[in-house]
Amino acid sequence: MIARKSALIIFAQLLTGIIGFVGLKFIALYMEPWEYGVVGFAYGFVSLFSIFGDLGFGAAHVKRISEGKDFGKCLGTFAAAKIILTGIFASGTILSIIIWRFVLGRGFESPLHEQAVYILLAYFVLASLTQVFTATFSATKEIAKSQIPYFMFTLVRVIITLFIAYFGLGVLVLAYTYLLGEIFQFVFAYYFFRTFSVKKPSLEYLRIYSKFAFPIAIASASSLIITNMDKVVIQLFWGAQQVGEYFAIFNLSRFVVNFSSAVAVLLLPTISECHAKNNMGEIRKLTLSSERYLSMIVFPIIILMVSLAEPIIHILLSDKYLPALQVMQILPFFALLEALSQPYQSQLQGMNMPHIVRNRILIMMIVNVVLNLILVPSDIQSLGIKLAGLGATGSAIASVVAYFVGLLTTRIYAFRVANIKGNYRILLHIVAAALMGIIIYYLIKIVYIGRWYQLLGLSLFGLLIYFGILFCLREFTKKDFEFFIDTLNIKKMYTYIVDELKGRQA
Repeated sequence: MIARKSALIIFAQLLTGIIGFVGLKFIALYMEPWEYGVVGFAYGFVSLFSIFGDLGFGAAHVKRISEGKDFGKCLGTFAAAKIILTGIFASGTILSIIIWRFVLGRGFESPLHEQAVYILLAYFVLASLTQVFTATFSATKEIAKSQIPYFMFTLVRVIITLFIAYFGLGVLVLAYTYLLGEIFQFVFAYYFFRTFSVKKPSLEYLRIYSKFAFPIAIASASSLIITNMDKVVIQLFWGAQQVGEYFAIFNLSRFVVNFSSAVAVLLLPTISECHAKNNMGEIRKLTLSSERYLSMIVFPIIILMVSLAEPIIHILLSDKYLPALQVMQILPFFALLEALSQPYQSQLQGMNMPHIVRNRILIMMIVNVVLNLILVPSDIQSLGIKLAGLGATGSAIASVVAYFVGLLTTRIYAFRVANIKGNYRILLHIVAAALMGIIIYYLIKIVYIGRWYQLLGLSLFGLLIYFGILFCLREFTKKDFEFFIDTLNIKKMYTYIVDELKGRQA
């Protein structure tokens, strides 16, 4: 059942990704990159402060429920903690703006930037409260209930975006789409959550949550810095135009991370259950199996994105974003490295070792921040220091290097803790993906790709080459094919969704 639940998340993420691409295409066609850059900056700026809205309590909630703690007390304690933390987050964000403007005497590039920040702050506040519901669904492994609200968020936001972009209603209205979409997500998530019994918060449970949450809080904070500092640094040294170009490429790449997170969502509670039963054999089996299938699926996607970078920008965005071609050829690799790390991160968290996850992400953050400050600016005039001046390309390099360091760190810890060396047959995935990439690269030099159906056809041809090579190397077998077919069985998937929504299946 874990495979089918993972497939449901993957299908939902793929569907929302396709819908998101439609909205992104309209933005690229009918709005300027700098306008999208204003929203991208506001999103990244507020995201940095959203650290204080969770502090690791979301992961702690999943962990404690999967361990079999009192369900009602868990809900009450988590809800109370989230309300308090969300208040701290909102207050801290507003206070920082006041200090920045009135104490330090600084400002934003334009009034639109500041106004967009307040709109995105409202969105993040509501999203933080929605996590009370969605984290509970993740803990109980009720995947349909967690995915449907997020799908509604994306659908509503994109539908409104199409209208806004086409009629040129401007930056601030575009920022409001996040808030309107989140209102729908909150309502749908609450509807599914309403039957749960919530008990009074417990100080004892708060201490139990805090013990797991605080190491994870540092990890969560570092992760948010890694994924959002790039947009703020690019804005600071290069302006909204490059932020818009970078943010668009980032959103094209991010769907792969969401896709790989499908496994992590289910692995954490599953490994927690196995760890509670001291079943190390099953933990190793789950980790290695997840690693193999994630690698098999994600490698060709990333190599195709890199090989077809120019036609992807031309078709899915517009030629206005071609200055970010180098970013498109570099940035997607961070998603691949994160996907390969996911099973081991879930393993370490599930084995009640959040401090290891914290150490990994801290190292990544330091690497990312240092490289961003070296590679992005042309110079720091106040100090008279000349720097690389790579702009958005520098941020892409910084992200990929940081995630590579994170993968190495995760694998070393996993080997030391659980003696898991990894699956060496992943090297075959690298070989197959590299050969596919070379073939595709030379094909587009011969054949012009200018339409979406040509891009789709060439991508499918590339996947055929990839799995054909794996088949010849005996890495993709009939058993694997039957596993994928059964996992994606529409009838069984529909039955699972209906059963879960009717409360007949956890």
